[in-house]
Amino acid sequence: MPPLRVGLIGSGGISRAHMPAFLEHRDEVELVAVCDIREEAAQAYAADAGVDPGSVYTNTADLLARDDIEAVDIATIHEAHASNAIEAAKAGKHVLLEKPMACSVQEARDIVNACDDAGVTFMVAQMLRYLPHYQNVKRIIEAGELGDIWACRADSWFGAALPGSMTSMNRGDWWGFDGKKNGGGSVMMVSTHQVDLIRYFVGNVVRITARTWGDHPLMKNGAEDRAVATFEFDNGAMGTLLSSYSARTPWMYQSLILGTKGTIYTTPDLEGNVVDQHHAPARIASEARETQPGHNGVHAFAEVGPDMEGLVGDNPFTNEIVHFARCIREGKEPISSGHDNLNTMEAVHGIYAASEAGHTIEVADL
Repeated sequence: MPPLRVGLIGSGGISRAHMPAFLEHRDEVELVAVCDIREEAAQAYAADAGVDPGSVYTNTADLLARDDIEAVDIATIHEAHASNAIEAAKAGKHVLLEKPMACSVQEARDIVNACDDAGVTFMVAQMLRYLPHYQNVKRIIEAGELGDIWACRADSWFGAALPGSMTSMNRGDWWGFDGKKNGGGSVMMVSTHQVDLIRYFVGNVVRITARTWGDHPLMKNGAEDRAVATFEFDNGAMGTLLSSYSARTPWMYQSLILGTKGTIYTTPDLEGNVVDQHHAPARIASEARETQPGHNGVHAFAEVGPDMEGLVGDNPFTNEIVHFARCIREGKEPISSGHDNLNTMEAVHGIYAASEAGHTIEVADL
């Protein structure tokens, strides 16, 4: 079967993480065109990815007009996600869209509806789902080893607004600090990953209480630099999210899942960069793994190894892109489909709605 022919829309920072899939798995996915409003950036990406310089565009419509392009990989600024994805769907292209899906719940629903109407595959690039050890965590939970999940916690401490940060002071105009361009602040930019991951493990969010703070001088247009949220899931479990651009702490991402028969948590290596931290091993203690009489689990956490079924390696970005191509070829629903990811967007935007309302809100009312 020939490789899926893909056009890239947006050649900024995150798109570079997608490049290894195009370089290393040409038998499954072939990058044939690059589009960016900055021609120099698009040409540089094309050169590094081995794309013909004649297949570089600065207008999305020109790329979408090509009949030989079957799908698009959208890695643009957040405020452009909805328009880019809907335009691509109407052109009959399958859509892989970087997270977060959209800057509002309605925009997210509009994208899903457009892709449904066009009959194209729509997948959101929630890359944490495609890490081998998180695939194993998912299967462990589904097998019942943790029992009934009753609580979870996710921390996203990304010190972008701290002095000396790569996005601080001399980068005060970074679009991630702009609530209009980003769709929010720290929750939208970085915690969408963690919200999606705990949803993947626990279930859909149905109720939210939250508070956000946006008084940091670098924040613009309503962006928050700190947030705390409490989720209630459809199975009755409760969860907590802590998110910050400005907490005086090393950059750190970690998760905790508590069940009636076991616990899984991650222990990030603070010496690694923010991407390395997502590769931190998950650890488990459970009744099924207790072998010594009177053992209480405190000293029995074991590393959760990888589950490589359906994956091509350790790189979650590469895994997600190959998965996207295979789903299209095999007519399967992606692990992080647009339909599934709607609740991630409802949970994220629900944090903002609950904070503004000053009381608990129902996701169904969004």
